[in-house]
Amino acid sequence: LFHRAIIQSGSALSSWAVNYQPGKYTRVLAEKVGCNMLDSVDLVECLQKKSYRELYHIAFGPVIDGDVIPDDPQILMEQGEFLNYDIMLGVNQGEGFKFVDGIVDSEDGVSGKDTLRETIKFMYTDWADKENPETRRKTLVALFTDHQWVAPAVATADLHAQYGSPTYFYAFYHHCQSDMKPSWADSAHGDEVPYVFGIPMIGPTDLFNCNFSKNDVMLSAVVMTYWTNFAKTG
Repeated sequence: LFHRAIIQSGSALSSWAVNYQPGKYTRVLAEKVGCNMLDSVDLVECLQKKSYRELYHIAFGPVIDGDVIPDDPQILMEQGEFLNYDIMLGVNQGEGFKFVDGIVDSEDGVSGKDTLRETIKFMYTDWADKENPETRRKTLVALFTDHQWVAPAVATADLHAQYGSPTYFYAFYHHCQSDMKPSWADSAHGDEVPYVFGIPMIGPTDLFNCNFSKNDVMLSAVVMTYWTNFAKTG
């Protein structure tokens, strides 16, 4: 069916990638749409009678069902189930921005030490400037980026490469200029997407409302070349 995969800003090993408690979330969904029956069969029948308008906006995570996903993704990778596929994967510099967007001040950074208590380890503390709220903000974003994206992606690449399978890794550091994001933010989750699809060449859209420059256009051309070359030849 396919020979190569480009995995952008995500991995099957990420903590959010697989739903390990499908029963729990099914009950939550059922209650929200008025299907809070105790019997599983009755509950499923009730959900099946709901219109798509009541369900289409619900996000469902993949489930280890024994068929489509036969086992835990890490076990499958360790067993070399995907060794015949070339993969290219990578992350953006500030993937964790969305995680901290609601708990940091857009201008002044993180003002309270309690926000980072028991969270920032030795490597995430700039001991020469540890009282600087902007520094704490930066390290908090780095922490979430490493935990939720970088570490799982590196682990995936390592497991794949152990079998000698072609494995490529990229890091994306650029983002377009937009009034929708604070000036201090790095390349966040999804910021590479417009460059993959050539959006800078056609100008701002409702989805990507950016002030694209000539440099953005050139970068987009390079990214599209890399992506298509990999898709064609690996």
